[in-house]
Amino acid sequence: MRHPVDYGERAEECRRLAKLCKRPEEWGHFLEMAETWEMLLGHQQERSRWKTIALADRFRNVLFLSDIGAKRSANTHSHENAA
Repeated sequence: MRHPVDYGERAEECRRLAKLCKRPEEWGHFLEMAETWEMLLGHQQERSRWKTIALADRFRNVLFLSDIGAKRSANTHSHENAA
């Protein structure tokens, strides 16, 4: 089983390591990695947001269709009782 990666935590760690480096090329690599982790975090959050929206749409459609079915059933029963 794969463990989830905390992209924000990884970005913070890269920034911390960049502060410890003395040479620009070293801290530059860590800062670049931090930016990449932050970009991945943004993608992850966006993907999660779209999944949530899709799930909400599915539930809304199911609830809407069940409301229509209940109304039709009530109308059918009221017409049968009136006859």
